[in-house]
Amino acid sequence: MKKIIIAVVFVTSSILIASAAEPKKAVRTDKAKVEMRAMRMVKSAQALFKTEEADRAVGMLEAVWRMYPDSEARFSASLILAEHYLEKRDFDHAQQELKKAVKSSKDEERAKAILLEGKLQLARGKSGEAVMTLRKLTQDYPTSDYANEAFFTIGEIHFEAGRYMRAAEAFAMVGTAVPVDELTNRVVLAEAGQRVYVHVKDKDLAVLSALGEKSFVELGSKSGDRERAELIPFGRGDGDFLASIETTSNATEPMDGKLTVRGAEKIVVKYNDANTQDGSKDCARAAGASVVSSASISFMDGAQRQRVRGVFVDQPAFIRLRDLDLDVSDKEDVAQVEVKAFYRERPELPADAPEGTPQPPPAADAPWIERDSIKVKLVETEPRSGVFTGRLTTRLIPSGTNAAEKVKCPSGEIAVNPEEKIVVEYSDKIHLAGTNALMRSAEALVLVGGSTEPQSIVAHSSEATVQAKKLLLEAQLLNKWAMIFKDVGLETIATAKAKEGLERVGELMDLSRRFSLERDVVEEAYEVKWNLHLVTDNLKSAIQTCAALVKRYPDTVLADKAFIQIANARRAEKTVTSINSAIEVYNSIIRLPNSSLKAEAQFRIGEAIEERIRLLHEQGRSRKKSDFSEAMVAFKRCAETYPSSSYAGESYKRVIDYYISIRDYTRANETLERVFEDYPDAPWLDEMLLKWGVVCHRMGRREDAISKFQRLIEEYPGGQSARQASTFLKKLQQ
Repeated sequence: MKKIIIAVVFVTSSILIASAAEPKKAVRTDKAKVEMRAMRMVKSAQALFKTEEADRAVGMLEAVWRMYPDSEARFSASLILAEHYLEKRDFDHAQQELKKAVKSSKDEERAKAILLEGKLQLARGKSGEAVMTLRKLTQDYPTSDYANEAFFTIGEIHFEAGRYMRAAEAFAMVGTAVPVDELTNRVVLAEAGQRVYVHVKDKDLAVLSALGEKSFVELGSKSGDRERAELIPFGRGDGDFLASIETTSNATEPMDGKLTVRGAEKIVVKYNDANTQDGSKDCARAAGASVVSSASISFMDGAQRQRVRGVFVDQPAFIRLRDLDLDVSDKEDVAQVEVKAFYRERPELPADAPEGTPQPPPAADAPWIERDSIKVKLVETEPRSGVFTGRLTTRLIPSGTNAAEKVKCPSGEIAVNPEEKIVVEYSDKIHLAGTNALMRSAEALVLVGGSTEPQSIVAHSSEATVQAKKLLLEAQLLNKWAMIFKDVGLETIATAKAKEGLERVGELMDLSRRFSLERDVVEEAYEVKWNLHLVTDNLKSAIQTCAALVKRYPDTVLADKAFIQIANARRAEKTVTSINSAIEVYNSIIRLPNSSLKAEAQFRIGEAIEERIRLLHEQGRSRKKSDFSEAMVAFKRCAETYPSSSYAGESYKRVIDYYISIRDYTRANETLERVFEDYPDAPWLDEMLLKWGVVCHRMGRREDAISKFQRLIEEYPGGQSARQASTFLKKLQQ
């Protein structure tokens, strides 16, 4: 639940304003350019993560530290990498990046690093250490946005351990942290009926608190209520205090601990500053918040006790809306919502279908189409409650009527078919997120049956779908067990578990032939099937399963990932036969029509060819010196066919190193020229510049070599490549 923070006073504001007005120190132009380049790489990497090109993004972020070791952007890169590794459960790499990020000069970045450190400890099962780390965050950075998440995580840890009072204390603090620069520069909205918090920053309060004296703020609403709330210290004890008060829509007495508010009014907060920065005494400080109400709407059971997701035909469907903004008088106010009926088109029956054959169900991905809509009046349950209720009745469409045809019904009724849905919509004009109207909605499935008493059901689902998901879950669990047994050497038990899993998948596939199942379920079934085949080292069946999935869903993204796993497993066997088999599997990925892993597959082919050449040489089956030209052809094909992939740069590195090793400097130079023309923002250009300088030197082009090394030092100062270039440059200039 979002907390409302009302900033009342900053007695240090004169200091903050003064420091903000001081002229900034001149920033060296070259340093600014370096920072700009580094940040551009960070932003480019973030964009790559959004397009699911994680490998390219990681490579770019890792390059920031090497290419721009003195930039501030390198800490942002480490934080993004740490989050990525934490999500992938690569805890060691995440830890390495957090050690770097915590050295940032920015409070928010250090706070985020501490938060991620706590999450990392929690993921490793060290909840005690995690709580201490997160507490350090809430103490050292109490106004950071990340302090809110820290409080929530602390609450979760206590709740899981059964420490419910401690959990409640932590959860109550969620949302109380607001960055200092936001406290006086935003419009504050308070949710009617919820607790609001007041943040006061005054170093004098820390002294008074140490002396045992209490301080208060006064809150008032335009409805006429007045309340006092005590200020409680939080954070590092340098003047940050919080006060809170519960709000209610019911009329209350002044100073009774609850502030009466209603939608569309204001709360005013007053605080008496005893001693100001300029020496003034007893200065009144004030702040305010506009009270709004975020609406919620739902279908309810007849007793208005719980929300439901289904309603019966010919029986009342009950609607409840909560929005204090609509409570405009001391009487029972009214509201109006719209209810719509939706259907999905069903396949036509074959011409030779026997009489009485039911119409086939709609496809799982068939779109919902609106047929009809009605207005429903809601009445406030009691004055000042802000809760509005009403009802409508669903009527069965007469047999033989076209599914898209509207059927005229009496007021308060709407015509539907079984398995269709009704949706109630309400436009929330004022809410906690702002003043732009938001559409609030709820939906319920239409069912036939039940008793004659008004009632609804909580949920409804297809029996075939439920059975399929159950079988899928069992198969996935059996696959995990099989992998565990295989890892510890219990091959017989692993094979037995895999066989059980394949039986579950077989039952699921049989269901998919008889019923229209969700595509995600079917795709996951194929995935667990080939994984089960891999557990038993049945590579042929695993490949056939992948091919079957591609044939059924040509646009699938799962098969190519499976092929990569299969090929990598074959390479790991380190025999000439297994490597040749892996290359064939990689080629299968390249032949897939819509694979996103073609670049990786082509790059792995080059690696596999290198491994095969080395293996043949070690076995004495290749007497002459190893010739890696065949592998270079594969790497060049990767770079030229997939120039925008993360593997293009690595492929070019391999090719250039090969040309240098055979002293073909002309082709190395030509390749480097192409690289700098095609990849102006690549994260590995510093390494390429170093190689280029070396190539120019060996070609006897001393001035060109000096130019390349100087460019490297200027554009990528401080990195390992720049240090090497500096050494080479000194030797050339002597």
